[in-house]
Amino acid sequence: MKIFKNQINIVGCRPCSPGGGYFLSREVLGVYGPIPEEDSARKIIDCALNGPQELPLIMLGHSGPTGLGSESNSICGRDWKKPPLDWGDRDISIAITKIQRERFIDLVIFGHMHDVLSRNLGSRNMFIFDRKGTAYLNTAIVPRYKITKEGKFIINFSWVEFEDKKLNHVSQRWYSELGEIEKEVILFQRKRVD
Repeated sequence: MKIFKNQINIVGCRPCSPGGGYFLSREVLGVYGPIPEEDSARKIIDCALNGPQELPLIMLGHSGPTGLGSESNSICGRDWKKPPLDWGDRDISIAITKIQRERFIDLVIFGHMHDVLSRNLGSRNMFIFDRKGTAYLNTAIVPRYKITKEGKFIINFSWVEFEDKKLNHVSQRWYSELGEIEKEVILFQRKRVD
């Protein structure tokens, strides 16, 4: 777990995950050895519950959790072959379910599943909320670098803002080489109460 300037908690999930349930990559096996799914979930849970409860909690992983849909365009849906199915990680899903019983998870960030679907199936849903109010952001915009019609080189970043310890804004931004915002797609903006 990492605490940034006493503003947010960031809990890392299993590294090098290929998605699709629970598989350990050769890299993870080489460094950590075999890790049972329950142990992986327990490590995530322990880190999340041992952090400051009053600060927003962000979970960060390579793949997202299972349970967010099984369609090709679902935030973690398999799109590259039939049938489409949920391609999330079970250990993250187990951890989220148990953490949510004890505290609120503000945001789960991951990538891996590209925004443009294969087989000309359209675009992926890149941001959703679950029934408990936890937000999920898929940041896998591909390609991340591109040249505009005007010949400008631009790069994509996912942008997240918290205000008063609450998720306030989520967007995909394209920046120029000079750091100017060339394009922004707003995925979430908290409604202001006057």
